[in-house]
Amino acid sequence: MTPTLAQRLWLEPVSLPPAARRRLVSARAAFILFVVQPTLGLAAAATMGTMDVVVLTATAISYSLAVLILCFYDRQASIFKTLAATAGALVISSFVYSQPDGEVFVLLYVGLVLYVAFFFSRRRAIVQVTLVVLLAAAATYAAGAQEIARLSVLTAGTLAGAAAITLVLRRLLQDALMNAEETRATLDAFFEHASGGFAFLDRNLRFVRVNEPLARMIGLTVDEIFGRSVREFSPDQADTIEPMLGTVLATGEPVVGEVTSSDGLRHYLLDCYPVGELFGIGMSVTDVTRLKRSERSLTESNRQLTVLATTDELTDLPNRRMFSEQLALALARAKRGHLAVALLSIDLDRFKDVNDSLGHAYGDRMLTEVARVLREGARDTDVVARIGGDEFAVLLADLDAGEARELAQAVVERIQTLLTRPISMGPVELRANASIGVAVYPTDAGHEDGLLGAADVDMYRSKTAAARVA
Repeated sequence: MTPTLAQRLWLEPVSLPPAARRRLVSARAAFILFVVQPTLGLAAAATMGTMDVVVLTATAISYSLAVLILCFYDRQASIFKTLAATAGALVISSFVYSQPDGEVFVLLYVGLVLYVAFFFSRRRAIVQVTLVVLLAAAATYAAGAQEIARLSVLTAGTLAGAAAITLVLRRLLQDALMNAEETRATLDAFFEHASGGFAFLDRNLRFVRVNEPLARMIGLTVDEIFGRSVREFSPDQADTIEPMLGTVLATGEPVVGEVTSSDGLRHYLLDCYPVGELFGIGMSVTDVTRLKRSERSLTESNRQLTVLATTDELTDLPNRRMFSEQLALALARAKRGHLAVALLSIDLDRFKDVNDSLGHAYGDRMLTEVARVLREGARDTDVVARIGGDEFAVLLADLDAGEARELAQAVVERIQTLLTRPISMGPVELRANASIGVAVYPTDAGHEDGLLGAADVDMYRSKTAAARVA
């Protein structure tokens, strides 16, 4: 990028690589030197009333050099800088030689020496400073000043000292600049080659810098993102991201959040944090889509494991473990609220004959149908479970103590009625007869095992009675 004239004259901001920035700074320094020094000399001559052609010519030459340096510094050979510095020394010498009390103008050499010592290489600076010192001494001598020898020595010593100090300062600044550039190069390499997305935003929430990984995540090029706000290139995400950025500006504290792509397929972890004294906002973006998928897969696996651990695979009813947990919870609620719990113990009659005569496939289908009938016969709030083999149970919780047995008996009768319906399984039609026992807390037992035992006893009593009738 080549700076415009307005940028070279400080009228517009400009951002340049380090090497180009140093060249522009050098050109600006030379421009200031070749404008300010002859202007000071011109003003001094005008004050003393000694304005002449030599002064005007020297001033015009210096101004011309200033314009040439600023306009064409990026296309000038290094020899041009040397010639320009020499011309500057001659311009100052013309003031010293042509003006009465010309030794006063010797001070103008100091600015030229500082410029040469700071912006020229060490070897060229020494040569140029030596030339300036000689010209200053010669101009002082030619001006006919009193005590010429002493004044010449003082002039040469002052200029040489200024040059030496400037060279030392320049070396220190160069070392500091080199360290800074090495640090920046390291940070730039990290920024550009990091696998995650990184960006820097100014206080107006516009992207000042973006690395390639972040640009790929967004689906745009770096140039398409640079200088724009989130709302300008991704309005769907702006309502989520802009409040986070605003919080960082308001509080100076980092904010972490999650952002989902517009299609819902990608997930990103967004970390926004202040840079410096709120000079801007840093942004770190990590694609966590795989992690989210793994999380969902793990959640689903846990759910499936929970189902397998608590559900009967054949009938999809709660198994003995889940039923026991539900019974314990129901009894705990009943104790706190002085309520009743009813338990139905159900055992299919002559189920073994079905397995032996028709095979286990028919037996499994019969168990599935019985499970459906039990769910249909029980209330929506009741827990129907397969305890094992051909054994089932129904839990009626949170009952009124005075109505518990009556409600349980109503459910038993409804189930028995539904079980009288024939079950069609292809060419075979079967009926599922069952013996059902009832136990009520706290009337029949005061704890889980006792209630289960009481229900089983009542169920076997019912089964024995049915066998006698048969």
